[in-house]
Formats: sequence, C-alpha cells, structure tokens
Amino acid sequence: MPSSYLTSGEYAAYGLPASTTAAQVTAASTLIDMYLKRPEGLVWLPDGTGAPGWMSALSPSQTYQCAGPIAAGENVQVELTGGVASLQVGDVLILDRGSNEIAEPVAVVSFGNGLQSIAGVRPPVTVTLQNVVFDHPGPSTLDAGMTIKQHKFMPDGRPVTNLAFTPVARLLAGQGRYGYGRRGASSRYQVDEFNLLASLSHFGGPPVWEFFPIINTGVDFETGMVWVPAGVMLAYYSEINLWYVAGFPASGLPASVKAACANIIMAQSSIPQIGATKSYKAGDTAIERFASTVLDDDTKAMLAPLRAKLFV
Repeated sequence: MPSSYLTSGEYAAYGLPASTTAAQVTAASTLIDMYLKRPEGLVWLPDGTGAPGWMSALSPSQTYQCAGPIAAGENVQVELTGGVASLQVGDVLILDRGSNEIAEPVAVVSFGNGLQSIAGVRPPVTVTLQNVVFDHPGPSTLDAGMTIKQHKFMPDGRPVTNLAFTPVARLLAGQGRYGYGRRGASSRYQVDEFNLLASLSHFGGPPVWEFFPIINTGVDFETGMVWVPAGVMLAYYSEINLWYVAGFPASGLPASVKAACANIIMAQSSIPQIGATKSYKAGDTAIERFASTVLDDDTKAMLAPLRAKLFV
C-alpha cells in the first residue's frame, strides 16, 4: 500500500486541522518518497518474530503458491506454482504475509525439477528455502518483490561497498558473481592472480551468480557500509545483489518526516488549484509561480538525511 506518514491522532500535534483527510496524507507521503528517491518508502513491517520483514509501501511483483505444509528448518524444499521461472537464486519471498503470527521472509537457495512443461502444463517447481522459522500448515503464499533489491559493482579488489538506503534494518540475502576488470584494469584484476578463480577462468570462463550467506556479511546499519566475504573461488566478487529492509517501524518514524509531511499538506491546501502563483497577466495569459515545488527549503532539510545515496 502507499506510504502514509501521519495518523489522524497526530494531526493536531503537527498543526493540521481535524478536517485533514487520509488522501491528503497519502499524497504528501508519496511526494516525500519521490523526493527521497525511495519508492519502497520509509516504513517496514515486522515478521512473526517481530524482526523487520518487508517494506510496507511495496506490493508483490509475483505471488507463488505452495499447496502442502512447510516445516520449519534449514534448506527446506517446497513445490511452488505460479510462474516460478521468473525466480532466481537469492530472491527473497515473504511466506504467508497475511498472518501476523507466522509471516516471514525466506531466501531462495536453489532450484530443483519442473522447469520443463509437460503437454503445455507447467508442473510445480522444487525450490530450496534457506531458513524457515515457523511451521506453515498450508496452503501457503510466497510474495516476491516486497523487499529492497540493490545491485552494486564492487571496488577493485576490495570487499566493501555502501547501500543506498539507510538506516539498514536487516540484510536478508545476497548473491555475487565474478567478472573481468573494466577500463584497462584487467591486467591487474583478481582473475590474473594465483587463486582458484584464476585457474578456472581459463577453462570455461568465470561462474554465474551464486548465493552467499548473510551471516558472513558485515553491515553498519546507520551508514549502510557493507563488507562482503570472498566467494567459493577465494576471490572477492565483481558484482553483488543484496536484498534488505531499510527504514523504520511505523511506531518509530522520525518526527522530522512527520513534520515534513504536515508542511506539504499545508502547502498544498493553501494554494489554488493552478499552483503557488506569484503573478497573473491578462494579456497572453501569463502565470508566474513562486516555486516549482511545494517542498520549501526547511522541509527539504528535514528530509535530507534520508535521501537515497545512489552514487556511493
């Protein structure tokens, strides 16, 4: 669902009239997400354990079905239906999202049978889930696209990178792959060093995307700096994908975000439908606005610490 950064009980505290509508709050909150370049929003929802589970502003990109029960455990194999060919190793699925007691994010580790259709009917695909915390009686739903996914090129020979969205609430899954150096760096890149990757790169090329456990990955939750361990070839990855949750619980949203939302609502309600106009002109019908946005400098300053770090 769309972001909504104010509740009706908070209108008076932030100077809004009681007549403020939920639609106005949603419109202002959506504008905040656009300014921050965070379409996933700032609020996460908890899983059955109370830990950050998924982003509240996102809608599933795909929903898969599992008819039978799913037992808790490590490397649990389940049979999924519903266009599973679009899944990849590392994807995070939200299992039974509709249940507050047993909802949980699970990472896809590998695939089994069922990729070929029989007589035009695609059979269930066996998928291995890394870790299932709760017993799920079934039938179960598994929603994709409910967490942040970020692709990063790793620095040459270094295992450290920064995530765009902070504060990081929880790392969920990761995958990495090896590649050759760019812009003339291939002569000193890790593929030419004396390790397993150097040997295998001469026989069939480097491997494809591989899953790596988050338990071996370090993260600074406030700055978004991530340390990624070396892969199975004893060399650092060239590229990685990380699935994670970033932001705040609904009860812990910063007051600066709430105040910014109220400022936008007041700015939108105090201007005519044609915008914040500075002057009109009858001849040739010229209209000059005070500004091209309802976000003033104070409102932008409130939101600045949460803007996406897309070029880090």
